[in-house]
Amino acid sequence: MARRRPPRGRGTVFPEQTEAQQAAERGYSKRGKMNVDLDLISRTYADVEFFLACVFPDSPPRFAQAVPSTLAVEIAEDFWAVSSRVPGNGKSLLHDIGGTRVLFRGYESEIGVHSYSSAERLGRLATPEALTNGAFAYLGFDRERQHAVVRSDAFGVAPLFYRQCGNGWLFASHPGLIRFAGDKADLNTWLSLMQSGLPLDDRSCYEGIARFEPGTQMTVRRDGARSERWFRFEDLPPGLEAIDDEAFAIVEAAYRRAMDRCLALDAESFTLPFSSGYDSRRFFATLLQKKVPFKAVTCQSFHRKKGKDYDIDSYFAPKIAAAFGVECELVHATPAAGLAADAQWRQSLIGSETFMHGWGVPFMRWLAKRPPSVVIDGLGGDTLGNTGFEIDGLHETPEKDRELLVKEVSRPSIFKELSGVFPTLADYQRHYRVFLAKFPSNLNQAEFAFLQSRTRRCISPWITMMHPPGHVIVFPYHDLDFARATLRYHPADKYKWFFQKECLKRFYPEYVDFHGSRNLPPDHPPLDAAESRARDTASEHAAYGDPATVMAALKYLNWKNRILLLLALGSSSLRRRRDWLFRPLLSLVRLDRQSKAFIDKDSAAVVGPAGQESGGNPVQATQKGMA
Repeated sequence: MARRRPPRGRGTVFPEQTEAQQAAERGYSKRGKMNVDLDLISRTYADVEFFLACVFPDSPPRFAQAVPSTLAVEIAEDFWAVSSRVPGNGKSLLHDIGGTRVLFRGYESEIGVHSYSSAERLGRLATPEALTNGAFAYLGFDRERQHAVVRSDAFGVAPLFYRQCGNGWLFASHPGLIRFAGDKADLNTWLSLMQSGLPLDDRSCYEGIARFEPGTQMTVRRDGARSERWFRFEDLPPGLEAIDDEAFAIVEAAYRRAMDRCLALDAESFTLPFSSGYDSRRFFATLLQKKVPFKAVTCQSFHRKKGKDYDIDSYFAPKIAAAFGVECELVHATPAAGLAADAQWRQSLIGSETFMHGWGVPFMRWLAKRPPSVVIDGLGGDTLGNTGFEIDGLHETPEKDRELLVKEVSRPSIFKELSGVFPTLADYQRHYRVFLAKFPSNLNQAEFAFLQSRTRRCISPWITMMHPPGHVIVFPYHDLDFARATLRYHPADKYKWFFQKECLKRFYPEYVDFHGSRNLPPDHPPLDAAESRARDTASEHAAYGDPATVMAALKYLNWKNRILLLLALGSSSLRRRRDWLFRPLLSLVRLDRQSKAFIDKDSAAVVGPAGQESGGNPVQATQKGMA
């Protein structure tokens, strides 16, 4: 086979149809071309960190345009990749590590490396098995050995999606990047999102695309792939210990070790999205105690309580910061007139994952104008430090917990409102039970399910799938050390004590007595009623304002709801009464209709992530676990 010429530095760019691409094409089987629209990718993912890669493709990539300066592109005989670039310094997620082409997105705190580390630190990626603690997606292609190694972090926080295309494998940071025109919607995922707002298991909104499993390493060769779990939930504590005074010291010590690891990453600066909650105050206090320079920023968002909107964080967080002599910059919420555009942009990036966190869009615009930094996020603090699902009777026995969770996420009433194109209630519950069976049958089973569904798939995308290149997002509360410490204790005890609040009181008492989201004063005024109505009107228009989407949604509803949806277009009261059903469905239909296809595959079989359809090389799965 022809060999690609030596790489020209990290993130090699091929501006047009170069000698390397022509040589690569001669080595492919003649099964058609894979057309990749780099210009569309560049425009859609402007100011967003992302990657797209293909291993052992059946056909070569074809680029209709010159490579935009915002992208890095790598092309070889059996591997090609596209990555975002950092404005100013041109760094990408593509690296050459000892002759292996590596895509690395995220950070690993034990060996102290992140996406944009120095060349010396990036050399630590030579052994993927060293990646154990952090939030990362790793793909390494070894040209000499003719295989690729793909590895996810323990909890699968860093987004990594994949699918097969013929005998080739596509991997991406965002599911939309590997969507093909004509992909079928995964209606089990739709049901899950419509009922609970949570994606189902590792499924996406499309049948051929899956999220890479947490704590997994896959080795891909021409004749197939083998995956093994390097991390198992069975290795985590079962949650049997009672909380006593020593427990708070143990949890706090684990938190401080996690922070030390994150702060030891090579960073040009640190950014703290500062809310008025306990998680955020703990970070704030730690940074001040350790005399670490950082930029504090508060994002304005509105919390609805009993039908009224309240501006909480932007009101209280800057006051807390000022009390300790820290300037906190305020990022204002998007005005009502801009909400529809924000929703469209957010949907194009994370629409298949969650309906939450539209307020994060203005923060991303702010962050894109800032120099590269390590951003400290509190993901998982409440879940691990307090508890996840709040369901009466939970955490008594694993058997009872399973039944309560199945009941919580599957409402029989919604199936009566939909048409027969959807799976049955029994089918949906069967899939959810398969998801629950991935976790050990102990008192932490519900906590693991919450971490994997809500924390990982529903909450984290606001920052893991929308942030600009150059910034690295770290999650100290998702540190394995901290997880092991908190999961030792009975989840019902954690719900009574709330580790996050109690540790703040015991170890950072001067930061406790401020008002904020967790202790809102009774006389805190709501947002002006006219402003609330304007925002509601704009949000409704974004949801219901596209007639083509409304018409396309009708086939998913029973006859009664088809009529009600059409009537709701002219009745705000009817819209609000049926909004629980219509709005999530319309969002999913709009995603399906408006999603772009960045890859035009004109031949070769398209199969599911595990060789579900004919024509693909299946994945052989084994379990290994951590040493």
